[in-house]
Amino acid sequence: MTAKADFDLYDVAIVGLGPTGAIAAGLLGQKGIRTFVCDRLSEVYNKPRAIALDHEILRVFQQMGVAEKVQLFMEPFTDSVFYGVDGQVIKRMSTVAAPYPLAQPPSVVFSQPPVEKILREHAQSQPSVQVQLGLTLTSLTQTPEAATLTLTDEAGRISLVQAKYVIGCDGASSSVRAFAGIELEDLGFDEPWLVVDVVINESGLAKLPKTSVQYCNPQRPASYLICPGHHRRWEISINAGEDPKQVATPEGAWKLLAPWLTENDGTLWRQASYRFHALVAKQWRSGRVFLAGDSAHQQPPFLGQGMCQGVRDAVNLCWRLGAVLQDGAADSLLDSYGFERKAHVTELTTRIKGIGKIITERDVDK
Repeated sequence: MTAKADFDLYDVAIVGLGPTGAIAAGLLGQKGIRTFVCDRLSEVYNKPRAIALDHEILRVFQQMGVAEKVQLFMEPFTDSVFYGVDGQVIKRMSTVAAPYPLAQPPSVVFSQPPVEKILREHAQSQPSVQVQLGLTLTSLTQTPEAATLTLTDEAGRISLVQAKYVIGCDGASSSVRAFAGIELEDLGFDEPWLVVDVVINESGLAKLPKTSVQYCNPQRPASYLICPGHHRRWEISINAGEDPKQVATPEGAWKLLAPWLTENDGTLWRQASYRFHALVAKQWRSGRVFLAGDSAHQQPPFLGQGMCQGVRDAVNLCWRLGAVLQDGAADSLLDSYGFERKAHVTELTTRIKGIGKIITERDVDK
């Protein structure tokens, strides 16, 4: 099919309009930078994935002017209590009480679908940002002058977009990363887990702990997280010999939730089996192409930093793009984006693995 070309050169093209892409588009739009954004999905995904943010990210929301809107869907994180093999408390991670030293709560839980919708609407409201949904990236090439994206819509129609720079915010299985030929480094964590989100009724709430809990149980490590309203999340280790697809069915999920709840205590919102990874891109830039968010790194969820890392990527890269595109800074300024962010992501992932090692220890004596 003949491609329709849009060669009115954009400053930046963003592939992926999840949280990282939406924040990058919003920040670039506030600077008046001509930005094209596409995503293969036409609507915000209606189930929760990320659930935790910190004070740094809340200040980014202030900078973008969306803080009051997103606060409606957030609550401060509770303490997190670690229980050992005999049910004894072995560790407690406490949060700072109000008034907060840095003005914002150090850590919050949030509901991703409505917050992501607010971030997407903010990006779409910027006059210099053009958003097109329902498009899949099928090719990405670049010359010394520009990068060209080949995009295919749901009807099979092909279009071309050119931009001076491209940001891949298209998730763990990133097409941008693949087209750019960027490989991932393994930081040494790979485990199968079931993530279950439940909307709890009053009878269920009466049964559950009043803080978040890490169950350091060698037979079945698990985490219980208190989310906004009646939303509760469990992250439950999948044991050797168990079928990840089977445990991710409603029947399998309720079976693993049996120590806490029955089907009469709430409604399943989401259940999905994952392999928790610790991965980071070997390089974050290839010519005119950059990676951000899950396309650049993946980490276990034990400190709730997944989305936070992506927001930090967007902030770090977008001020640099503004300096180069608008203020005459050298293109080489963009190289330090990857150096700074990779170092921070690697260090934080090491700390996350340390917390995970406590939770996932399978040796009873240890």
